[in-house]
Amino acid sequence: MSEAEPTPPAGGPAEPTGQRPREDGSSRAAGGLGEPTADGPPRPPYRPGLVSDEAWTAVGTLLAGTGFWGLVGYGIDRLTGLGTVFLPVGVIVGMAASLYLVISKATQRF
Repeated sequence: MSEAEPTPPAGGPAEPTGQRPREDGSSRAAGGLGEPTADGPPRPPYRPGLVSDEAWTAVGTLLAGTGFWGLVGYGIDRLTGLGTVFLPVGVIVGMAASLYLVISKATQRF
């Protein structure tokens, strides 16, 4: 080194606040996109609209489950000739099943 260049401190380069040193010695923030985090695999890259996609998927699942099981109940009512006994049962079963699916899928991500 020439005399014009300052010598680095003995402890190494100063770290910016809020950032952890990485294993390779650099001071960039750990856990960036595509980089391994301290507690698991690399995070997926950010996709704009991801939250919106999940919301529409939940709405679609709720409507499809309610509609499908409502139609099953309606079909049973038509076959048995009981009036509208199984239609409300099918709608309630469809709502419960689709709500269970939405909640289980949402809790798997965390």
